[in-house]
Amino acid sequence: MLDVDYHHGNGTQDIFFERGDVLTVSIHGTPETEYPYFLGIADERGIGAGEGCNLNLPMPRGTDWAAWSTALETALEAVAAFGADALVVALGVDTYEGDPISAFRLGETHFPMIGRRLAAMRLPTVLVQEGGYAVKEIGSNVAGVLRAFG
Repeated sequence: MLDVDYHHGNGTQDIFFERGDVLTVSIHGTPETEYPYFLGIADERGIGAGEGCNLNLPMPRGTDWAAWSTALETALEAVAAFGADALVVALGVDTYEGDPISAFRLGETHFPMIGRRLAAMRLPTVLVQEGGYAVKEIGSNVAGVLRAFG
């Protein structure tokens, strides 16, 4: 499970935190300043059978494509090392620079790049649409990701 929504996937983390058969990875705004506060800290790695099966990659306000794409590579390397049979992506496009409730700086040109990188994993992939509040750009940003799977 890869969550690329601006906000930490706290519900997903909670569901799988004690399971060793599902890797959960979340790239999100740091809980020091972003909702949900106090969840999604980098040292939350899972417990019991799930120890090491949770990876949080919190990013500061203003994160740009260079830093965000580095986190994406870290996330996808973890997915590959885990030996995932499939990939479920919580696709939030609220990482867009014009989104009114988030503070990352990804541009419209970056969403097709995200899609190409996800598709390059060559895993059966389910994309679940999540956040995105820049109403005018949601469609083009989601379509940018989807085109890579066409």
